[in-house]
Amino acid sequence: MDLARALAFSHFASQALAAAPDLAGVVDAAAAAPFDWNAPGTRPDTSGDAAELGRSLRRLRRRVFLHTLVRDLTGRASLAEVCATHTMLADVALAAATSFHARELDAVHGAPIGAESGTPQELIVVGMGKLGGGELNVSSDIDLVFVYPEEGETSGPRTIANREYFDRLGRRVITALHDVTADGYVFRVDMRLRPYGESGPLTTSFAGLENYLVTQGRAWERYAWLKARAITGARHDELAALVTPFVFRKYLDFGAFEGLRDIHRQIRDQGARRDYAGNVKLGPGGIREIEFIAQALQIVRGGRDADLRVRGTLPALAALGARGLLPPLSVSALTDAYVFLRSV
Repeated sequence: MDLARALAFSHFASQALAAAPDLAGVVDAAAAAPFDWNAPGTRPDTSGDAAELGRSLRRLRRRVFLHTLVRDLTGRASLAEVCATHTMLADVALAAATSFHARELDAVHGAPIGAESGTPQELIVVGMGKLGGGELNVSSDIDLVFVYPEEGETSGPRTIANREYFDRLGRRVITALHDVTADGYVFRVDMRLRPYGESGPLTTSFAGLENYLVTQGRAWERYAWLKARAITGARHDELAALVTPFVFRKYLDFGAFEGLRDIHRQIRDQGARRDYAGNVKLGPGGIREIEFIAQALQIVRGGRDADLRVRGTLPALAALGARGLLPPLSVSALTDAYVFLRSV
């Protein structure tokens, strides 16, 4: 399919090119290869104010979406390329928004300092779900959790507690990506996977997260944290040391079966709804069921086999096959079905 026919299939492409006609030539010239993140103009402009950052992020989104759309509709991009490109867009946007707004807050309040270490603290944006697994597609929301290492207070003249600092930073990051402006939005942001959900604080310290996982963490949250990936900040190894024992138990975790049965029952009940019968994600035999098969086996066996602690459904299926936990024919069938359904 040539470029003109490909673009004609997309209402988004028509709107995007009407808003920025110069992009047609740019996309046409670059469509022979995957999106080049090192090319000029492919990084957000963080030199201006918050409004300019927002415009820059949305222009980048438009360019990435058009490029990926053309490669996908003309048969040049694999599912892996589409997911990797959109995951990278989210990573770049989150890193830019976090660093920009941290500088803005530091100028007023100073850097947040840990009460125990006496060192500057950074916000760790954790990507959950498809963002964590590197599996974003063009319609995906991004599920996030905001974490910081230590409580304490900032070092500037207008001192505030670290929690207040990171709550303000988190709200600004969400606004930078989620708010709809004249240029559209970057990603819809979902924060419901954080400790205590919508009723909980926006950001959580390492100590607070550990206490929650130990005392309140439920089976479905093990499933949710399996793909978690730290995107910004530092001290990622310390965060992993808190989360890994919650997701993966050291013994063969047959005790997880009851919780996993409840999760699967909910998936099946949802898929049984008449309006979901033909839904490729939520319907019977759909994407969510394939993901469940892989992740349930990872949770049960991953405590004793670190090679199973991989993010992403396709890498998980491959690891399960290599360990003999799924027959080769099952791995092949599930892989083919997953790629087909995600491509649809």
